[in-house]
Amino acid sequence: MQISRFSLSVDWNGINAPGGFPLLTIHTNQGRLGNQMFTFATLYGLGRLNHRSIALMPSNYEVLQKYFDVSIFPVVDQKHFVEVQPWQIGNWLKEEDKAIPLSSNIIKGNVYPTSYTFFDHVREEIKEIFRFSDKTKSDAEGFLRHVKTVRPSTEVYVGVHVRRGDYLSHSDGGWLRAFDGREVDFEFFRRAVDYFRNKYGNVTFLAVSDDREWCRQNLAQFGILTTPDSPGPAEDLALLAECNHTIMTYGTYGFWGGYLAGGEVVYFTDFLKPNSSMTLEYFRYEKMYPPDWVAISTTPPGFWENYTNPFRT
Repeated sequence: MQISRFSLSVDWNGINAPGGFPLLTIHTNQGRLGNQMFTFATLYGLGRLNHRSIALMPSNYEVLQKYFDVSIFPVVDQKHFVEVQPWQIGNWLKEEDKAIPLSSNIIKGNVYPTSYTFFDHVREEIKEIFRFSDKTKSDAEGFLRHVKTVRPSTEVYVGVHVRRGDYLSHSDGGWLRAFDGREVDFEFFRRAVDYFRNKYGNVTFLAVSDDREWCRQNLAQFGILTTPDSPGPAEDLALLAECNHTIMTYGTYGFWGGYLAGGEVVYFTDFLKPNSSMTLEYFRYEKMYPPDWVAISTTPPGFWENYTNPFRT
């Protein structure tokens, strides 16, 4: 699909794009690749909804340009940039976000926007922008060809993203405990694998993770192959994108693996305490995952009624 991009000939002075309309930018967080992709996609999606040209903050551009060709988009000169009537977004798209005043030149509010609702209306354009370099894509395709030589009967590849790291920090319980969450369990992997095996023939499951050793020790029982350590996040994400379908636990990186692959996505749900401020005000599952994705909950009956967070006093 041919996307509507904006020329680098724009004389960016922090104020106006051609035609006198102010360029629209977005406040950038300090998150890693997954969060930076969400930040860009949110800006791009809101720009398209409001018929506005966009410009990237330097920190967002610096992360993305390592992996994707975003050189077509102008970059804000922060030395001369003055915020004018910042537009405050919430945690998902609201009707009023479709009518951002022309006088506003920056999107603020939610510093970590992670809802597909901001950009799903331009899904194919986002996927085109988030195309990896020819070498990265070729390497991912080459790895799948190698897998085919080991498992020649393979017809369907399912990428499996397992997020651990800061979600499960032993010192403070990590992100999950901070927000009254529960860790993904083995039952989820069993059911997710069964879902694809029952639907497709000759499926090979390939796991990438920030803790591959844990995957090697625990996921082989489900027939999931843990991929070798990779050079970096782009290579792992490119491999997920080249697979036909996706299994994800949680996190922005896993989201993008499934979104870019474009096939079926099975995700772990009901991992945050219901009716908490987190689930009511920020992380509503239906706002974070597209409706065609498949949710699997393995929460035992009565779990949340008896839940006590050991990291809260």
